Amino acid sequence: MKHISLLLISIAFSLSLWSQPENSFFVIHCDPGFSHLFPKLRQMVDSATVHNVPLTLELSPQWVYSILEDDAKLQQVREWQEWGHEIAAHHHSIFHCFWDSLTNYVADSIMLYQPQAPACDSGVLISNMQPFWDSLDVLCGDSLLLTWGSSDNNPAVDMYPDVPYRTDGGRTDPAQAFSNPYPVVHGPTEMAGQTYGPYLTCQINYFFIDNIGKVNAVKNLYLDNGFSNDYSVVGVVTHVFDFNANPSYFFNWLNFIEGKGCKTVRQILRENPCMVFASKEVAGQGIDIDIFPNPAHSAVTISFGKPLSGQLSIFDNLGKEMLRSEINNQTTLDVSALPPGIYTALFYISEYDLYTGRKLVIQ
Repeated sequence: MKHISLLLISIAFSLSLWSQPENSFFVIHCDPGFSHLFPKLRQMVDSATVHNVPLTLELSPQWVYSILEDDAKLQQVREWQEWGHEIAAHHHSIFHCFWDSLTNYVADSIMLYQPQAPACDSGVLISNMQPFWDSLDVLCGDSLLLTWGSSDNNPAVDMYPDVPYRTDGGRTDPAQAFSNPYPVVHGPTEMAGQTYGPYLTCQINYFFIDNIGKVNAVKNLYLDNGFSNDYSVVGVVTHVFDFNANPSYFFNWLNFIEGKGCKTVRQILRENPCMVFASKEVAGQGIDIDIFPNPAHSAVTISFGKPLSGQLSIFDNLGKEMLRSEINNQTTLDVSALPPGIYTALFYISEYDLYTGRKLVIQ
């Protein structure tokens, strides 16, 4: 455990010296309904390669199936992987206006949760998620599927259980482009008598860009040392259809970010201590962790159910460690200083040299 603590201290010290984020990543969302834009995706990848900006290509089921049905496209993807680009997964759930037609949700839930707005094209059920997972494994090949990006209210239900990394973000605030990798627990979620999760993943955030104004907003924050010095990573995402409509913003961002620690999502999260957390999940050890009350207000009690010891770290949704404490088989902690919100409580169990996570809600 001591070497982990020293590593975290070293990283924290390094963070304090950065004037801007050390790394950057660029995600491309390949949405359902637009797989015919593969030539445009090729232009994006070719341009990024020239600028030495590796991309994380998050492909929806329709893109994956289209590529696997075309040997020329599959060969192109293999070349992209050789050039250093990452193949990842993208999923529009039943909660999305443009559902991609795959889900593990039962039929009643699909009817209940699908958006009914006239502008939506919510799709018709094709299958559960397993065919998508199987196809992704074929498409990724030897490089393996490691990164998952989705739009979902309950990610555990449709998430690929073996994926260790996840991307998330938003469109409303350019500050969403800046974060530090952090662990997140997804689930457990009950659906039709089946339990999905809990899955412990390492997550990183991005901001959607689709015009020059949004690009400039992120650039301004990046160059503001008073803001960006708190974060180790800056990440953005765009769609192939956005590039198709007006590509100038895309090239503007490539020119700006070139040479600024550009990596894929998997590269960044492999190199961060968050990967240590996400790669070691408690399984079959008979460890029963109870957190109560949850939601909590001023204090929370941790109980292992048997004599154990270790360390607890509590992270917010930007990857900031808000609290760290040594714990034993039953420990009560003061959490009154934590703002209301949803946190990840990450446990290190000394006796088993294992990590596991739980959600903690502060009200």
